[in-house]
Amino acid sequence: MKVYLIGAGPGDPDLITVKAMHALAGCDAVVYDDLIPTEILMFAPTSAQKIYVGKRAGRDYMKQPEINDLLVSLANKGLTIARLKGGDPCIFGRGGEEALHLSEHGIPFEIIPGISSAVAGPISAGIPPTHRGYASSVKFVTAHEDPTKESGFLDWANLAHDSGTIIFLMGARRIASIAEKLMAEGMTGEMPCALVQDATLPSQRHVISTLQAVGEAALHHRISSPCIMVVGKVAELSSALYTKHDLPLSGKNILITRPAHLALKSASLFASQGVRCVIYPLVDISPLEFSLPDISTYDMFIFTSQNAVPLFFDKIFSSGLDARVFSGKEIVCIGPKTRDALTSYGIVADAMARDFRAEGIMEILKDKDLSGKRICLPRAQGARAYLREALEEKGAVADEIFVYETILPPEANRQDFLQALEKVQTVIFTSPSGFRHAASLLDGDTSILQNKELIAIGPVTSTAMERAGLSPHLVAQEYTDEGIISVLKGEEH
Repeated sequence: MKVYLIGAGPGDPDLITVKAMHALAGCDAVVYDDLIPTEILMFAPTSAQKIYVGKRAGRDYMKQPEINDLLVSLANKGLTIARLKGGDPCIFGRGGEEALHLSEHGIPFEIIPGISSAVAGPISAGIPPTHRGYASSVKFVTAHEDPTKESGFLDWANLAHDSGTIIFLMGARRIASIAEKLMAEGMTGEMPCALVQDATLPSQRHVISTLQAVGEAALHHRISSPCIMVVGKVAELSSALYTKHDLPLSGKNILITRPAHLALKSASLFASQGVRCVIYPLVDISPLEFSLPDISTYDMFIFTSQNAVPLFFDKIFSSGLDARVFSGKEIVCIGPKTRDALTSYGIVADAMARDFRAEGIMEILKDKDLSGKRICLPRAQGARAYLREALEEKGAVADEIFVYETILPPEANRQDFLQALEKVQTVIFTSPSGFRHAASLLDGDTSILQNKELIAIGPVTSTAMERAGLSPHLVAQEYTDEGIISVLKGEEH
C-alpha cells in the first residue's frame, strides 16, 4: 500500500524521469489528470486500473476533495497507486494538498518530482529563465487568480517592479488582463513578453511580444491552453537562442494502433520525425497454452512474427533447454524486427525475407528442395494459411504451433477510440487484426475513418481494409515503421 505522487513532465513523454517510469511499472492503479500523454500511461502494467480525474481549467471532472478521498480509498484496498500530474506535482499541482491528506490518513506516500512547464516551456522557446545581465531571479505565478479582483494573494505592485523573470502558468484566458494589471502597477509596456503554447510537444508554438501588445498578439495567433506567459528581459533572447527543428513530418498528428509493448518504440521513432503521436492499441498479444514440440525432429524453423519469438523461447527455456537445441537447424524469419528478436535469444537467422510477408519467405525458398523436410511454424492462431499450404505444395511437412492469438485489448472501448480519432488526421494500421478490431469498436460503421488519411503497413493489411470498403491512402513498400515514415515523406510510391 503506497501512493506515488508523480510529476509526468511538461508534455513530451521523453521528459518523464526514470524514477517515475519505475514507479509506474509497479503500480496497481493510475489516477491521472488531463494532458497526460498516452505514452506515459502505457508505462503502467496493462492490468493496472486507470482512473481519469480530468483536472483542467473549465473542465473539472472530479473535485480535489473527491480525488483526495479516492486516493485514500484505493490505498486502503492495499493497492500501489500512481497519481500522475502534469509537470511537477508541487508547482501549482496541488500535490502538497494530496500529500497532507494521505499523511492525515496514515497512507504511505512518496513525491516524485517532474520537469515543470514553468522551466521547460521558456527553455523550449529559447528563453533561459535566468541569464547573466538579464535576470538573476525567477518567480512562478498562478494565473488562475483574476488580476481584476481587488483581493487576492498576489502582490501585483511587487511583481510589476521585480527585476527578474515572471512566469505565469495556466493563464491563456487572462493574458491581456495580466499585462494590463502589471502596466497599471508601473511595469513598462515595452517589457519583452513571450507566450509558449504546447510546450515541448511537436505542436509547440511561441510568440514574442511586449507587455503592451501581448494581449493583441495572443488573439492574433489564437493562443490557447495549455500556455505559459514569460514576462522579463530574457524573452528577447529567444531570437538568438531558439532553434527551430525543421523535421520532415512536423505538423502531422498520427494514431498508432500497434500493441502496447510495441507502440512506445514506434511513437518514439515517429516523434523523431516531428510527428505528434497518439497511441491507442487495437491489438493485444494473448499467449496460448501449447506443448513444445520435439525440436530434434525438425529441419527448419520459420518465424513470421516478432511476437512469437519470446513466447516460443520462454517455453524452450522453461523446459530446461537453451539455444543450443537449434544446432544444425535452419532458421528463417520474416523481417528485421523478427530477426532482432531472434538475435536477443542468441539465434542468428540463416535467411530473412526481402518482402516481409509469407510470400517473401516462399520467394527465398523457391529454389530449395523441401521434399520430406519437417518445418516448424511458431505463429499466431488465425494466421493466413498461405505459408503452410505453400510449404506443403513443395513437399514439406509443415507443423503450425499456435503460441498466441491477437485480441482486442480488454480496456478498449468505442468512446475512447472515437476520442483518440478526433485528435489525429492520420491513422496507421499495422495488421489486419488491428483494422478488424477498429471496425468492431465502431460497430462496423467505418465511415468516420473515411475522413482520415489511412496508412497500411503492407499489402496484407491493405487487402483487409479494401475488403471492408476502405482503401488506404498509402501502403508502405517496406513493411516496417521505417517504411511507413518513408511513404509519409513521399520517398516511396
